[in-house]
Amino acid sequence: MIKFFRHIRQTLIMENKTGNPTSAKTTAGTYLKYALGEIVLVVIGILIALQINNWNQSRLERIEEKNILSKLHDEFLENKTEVAKSVGLYKGAMDANLVLMSLMGSNANILQKHNLDSLFYESLPSLQIVFSDNTIKNIVQTGKLDIIKNPEIIQLINQWEAQTLLLKERDKILSEWINNQLIPLISDYVSFKEIDHNGNMPWSGTTKLKTDYYTLFQKLKFENIMDNVLWYHNKIRLSLESTNDLILNIIAATESYKK
Repeated sequence: MIKFFRHIRQTLIMENKTGNPTSAKTTAGTYLKYALGEIVLVVIGILIALQINNWNQSRLERIEEKNILSKLHDEFLENKTEVAKSVGLYKGAMDANLVLMSLMGSNANILQKHNLDSLFYESLPSLQIVFSDNTIKNIVQTGKLDIIKNPEIIQLINQWEAQTLLLKERDKILSEWINNQLIPLISDYVSFKEIDHNGNMPWSGTTKLKTDYYTLFQKLKFENIMDNVLWYHNKIRLSLESTNDLILNIIAATESYKK
């Protein structure tokens, strides 16, 4: 473009030197129109190039969006299985704790009718909820949330982060309560060695020491601690139900991206 205007300038200079003024003015006007036309063409070319680039960028983003949401769909099918497993374990623990709670203040004969070691084992599940979240982490950490055009999916992703934090926090509180309150109290009266026998642990078996379930079940402190255990279990149960509903919504919202 610079060379072009230089050529115009040199031509005009030469015509001014060799031609008459009227001819020079006419030639200058012609070159000016030509120059303006060239500028318009260049601008149009730039706009077309930008439009093509935007269209291509949008096309690539839609492809990436489909791939991401397809992976998200697969991950939440795994999370659905994980939640179902967790619900089963927590339900078993809560049922066992309800039986233990119902035995508070019972006499020795009633207590002997129950396998208390088994109930304690079921009431203290070894559980750590681990969700598949690599795709969501990738979406959030790399800023790819912007390429998702479905506002419902964006909202569900944001809800998932808050929901899993709540669930993990409640699970942590329950674990701390059991480890800091329940275990220290019952350890003076029950045999963990015999309780662990229900899980076929290699170190488990019959203790040679005295256990005293009767005294334990007469303690108001034990009842109060168990009441709190049940309260936390119920909170986790509600959180798991909400988490499962959210997982089903995400699976449904991303179903079309698997086609």
